[in-house]
Amino acid sequence: MGRKADLKQVDAVAGRYGMTPEQRREFGDDLEECKRSGDGGSSDRGDFTDDELRAKANEFLEETK
Repeated sequence: MGRKADLKQVDAVAGRYGMTPEQRREFGDDLEECKRSGDGGSSDRGDFTDDELRAKANEFLEETK
């Protein structure tokens, strides 16, 4: 079985932003923390839309500079 669609979407955004594998893992952890704290995405299951992921990626990379 392949990777879930939401993980593929996060991988694609991380790739577009040139994240290292370590940054990708940290970005995923950051997204999960957002969901736990009630800052989930607007898709049906609470996942993030592509636009939301791009905004989160920008925020993440700014915070980790």
